[in-house]
Formats: sequence, C-alpha cells, structure tokens
Amino acid sequence: MTNSPVAPAIDALAQFAATASAADCMSHLALHTADAMVALRAGAATAEGQALLRFVAGADASPLGRVVANASVMRLTEIDDIHRASCVTVSALTVPVAVAFATDDTSPAQFFDALHVGHELALRLALAAGGARLLTRGQWPSLIVAPFGAAATAGRLLGLSPARIRHALALAVSSAPRQPGRFQGTRSGRWWLVGEAVRSGCMAALAAADGIDGDPEMLSAEWLKSVGGDLAAPDQLTPTGLLTQGLSIKPHASAKQALAAIHGLRQLIAQHQLVPEQIDAIEVQVPPPYAAMLDRDPPRTNRLATLVNAPWQLALAALHPALLDDVGREVWPEDPRLPALAARIRVVADPTLDALYPVAFPARVIVRVGGTHHEILVTDSPGDPALAYDAAQLIDKARRMLGTGAELDSVRSVLGLPGNASAMASLRAVFGYAANEHIDRGLSIHP
Repeated sequence: MTNSPVAPAIDALAQFAATASAADCMSHLALHTADAMVALRAGAATAEGQALLRFVAGADASPLGRVVANASVMRLTEIDDIHRASCVTVSALTVPVAVAFATDDTSPAQFFDALHVGHELALRLALAAGGARLLTRGQWPSLIVAPFGAAATAGRLLGLSPARIRHALALAVSSAPRQPGRFQGTRSGRWWLVGEAVRSGCMAALAAADGIDGDPEMLSAEWLKSVGGDLAAPDQLTPTGLLTQGLSIKPHASAKQALAAIHGLRQLIAQHQLVPEQIDAIEVQVPPPYAAMLDRDPPRTNRLATLVNAPWQLALAALHPALLDDVGREVWPEDPRLPALAARIRVVADPTLDALYPVAFPARVIVRVGGTHHEILVTDSPGDPALAYDAAQLIDKARRMLGTGAELDSVRSVLGLPGNASAMASLRAVFGYAANEHIDRGLSIHP
C-alpha cells in the first residue's frame, strides 16, 4: 500500500470533526434538537410515517435500523430545519445519529459537539458541491451529503482521532448518492433513501473505527466538479464552525421555497384586512430555479404535493391557516373556496429575484382585489435567522404540531439539555432507545 499525499481539505475537516467545540452555540443546537424531536413525533403520527416505521422495523430492528427510520420519518414531515444556501435539511441527517451513538451518560457538551461538527461538515460539502442550485440539475443536496454529515457526527461520539475520522469521511464520500431520480407515487422512496444514506455514514464511521481505510483523495476539486459541474466551489470546504448559525426553523409543514409567499400573503391580508373570497387574483413571483417546482404537481397528486404546491398552500394560509400545521394531510378539507382561490393564484418566475437566491428564498406577492393592488417582497419568513425562533416560539410550534401533554414536556426537557444532563435520557427515549442502549464500535448494544 502506498502512502499517497492527502488532500488538505479533508485533513482540515477531519481535524475540525475530532476537536471542534460547540460551547458557544449549545443553546442554539438545543433549539434545533427540540425542533428535530417535534418533526420525529409529528412524522411518526402520520399514516405515511407509520407505514415507513413498520417497513424499516420489519427489515432491520437493530439500532442502526432505528437511525434509518428516525431520519426518514423526520425528513418526510417537511417541518425539519433547513440551511437555505445549501438547501440541506441537516438535523434530519445528524440528530438521529447523535442520539443513537450517545448514551444516557453522554454529557450535553459531547452530544452538541457531535451535532456541531456533523452540521458544519454536511453543509460545507453541500456548498462546495454547488449548494441549493444543485436542485436545478435534478440533484438533492441533502441526499448527497447525508453520509458525510452522519460520519462526522458518529465519528465524534466514537472518539475517533483526526486520522481515523479522515478515513470515515473518505468512505462517506465514496458512498455519496448522486442522482436520486424523480420520485413518484403515493409513498415516495425519497424519505427511505435519506435514511439509508444516513446509515451509510454511520457505517463509514464504524468501519474507520475498526481500522478500515478509505481513499482521502476522493474528496477533491475533481470529485466536487463531477457532482456539481460549474457550480462546484472547492474553497467552501474550509470549516469555520459558523454555518450551524444559519439554519432556519420551518413554522409550518411546507417546502421552504413556499414559506416566503405564505408569510407575505398573510401579512397583506392582515395589513389591508382583505377578505380572501373577494380576492380577484394573486401572483407569486419567485426566482426561476424553483418557480416550476411550486406549481408542478396538483395537490391531490400525493401528500408531498400538498406541501409543495404554492397555490394550494396559499389558499390554506388565507382560508384555513391551521391546516398549514397538518403534517399528515390525510383529510381533504371539503371547502369549495379552497380550490376556487387556488385557481386564482399564479406562480411566475422573476429573473430579478435570482440575485437574492439562494442566500434567501424570496417571493414577491401581488394581490389584486376590487381594482386595488397590494404588493410585498419577502426575503425572510419566521424561523429564518433574521426572524429567528426562540424557545417560546418553538414550544408554540410543538403545540400546533403535536398538541399538549407529555410531548410538550419532552420538548421543554430538550430545550434545557445544555444545563441538565439528565435530559439526555428523555431525548433518547423519544427516539426509541432504552436506558444506555447505544451503538458502539463493535455494533454492540448496551447494556
């Protein structure tokens, strides 16, 4: 075996993954961990989530199978957090891993350090490969970087040295999915594929811990260009630890690309006391990269279409705003006003907005009613860093998605995790792990 030179980027990333501290952002990470827990519980309550949980449990009831199930169910909700510039829903890729590799005795600092490095490396790789604009090429940034973020998270909790994490990352790069294809049907395979990609990253970390080597030279400018072409930006691979601060929390069950328009319409209705039934027309102008996506599939196509179709989402926002928080979308509202209003809403690609994308996912909403014209440009919606959620808003989201009772108590417990190590057991129980049951280097289950 030859000792070929190692790309400097992967060395820096491995060093960061093995040593970086989350001390300055533990409360922020606790907020996003609690948000991830809301997504898990909301997803597990849906018919689609329950079917997915049954399938995965029947195929693999091990703790690694549970990682697959938890990541898949979180991701199917469209209420998990997202980083706009990369379009990566990062907590679904890292939180299930951190919970599985932790024990009840893992300290909050150890847990959040692992999340911190997993977030940073997943987001770094996505930006370096091309970021959110990869979507226009039929690629899915979250799927591409899922093994990388999971490997960093697991490697940190396994206590791997920088040299071994380097090999974990190399193995993860080698297993990164490229083109997922167009997902169809009432039970989309996209969610399960995310879970399997996360599992792949866990296995990369375990393999590296066992002494299995990857090819560190895989992570190169050439590899990035093979993924993103002219979108690739290899200089983005330098870790700073700052990317996790740019995460957005979703206030409703919706594709992120539609949330600015939803927020804009609700503001116009409130400011001008508009009566939705009297609205003559609504035009939603968005950047060209996602204009077609927002009006591609009719809402009755499948559950995902109801979360993406902007005319339908805006009709709900105007007439039945509480239904925006319905993650399952299993009961079709029998209100003829909804399809009537949706039919008066048009999505238009506006090239002038492309300059704002993907740092922001903007929307200009124009409402015409009774000969009057109302317009608003929205670049940030609630939950974005500029309008960041606090703990009270996260609890309100949990109440809207989950109801009251024990679920809310668990959310409050996780929000207090930075100062309360005993909350780790509560968090792990929500994710389905018994006391001190965890994944270690030998895939053993303890106790």
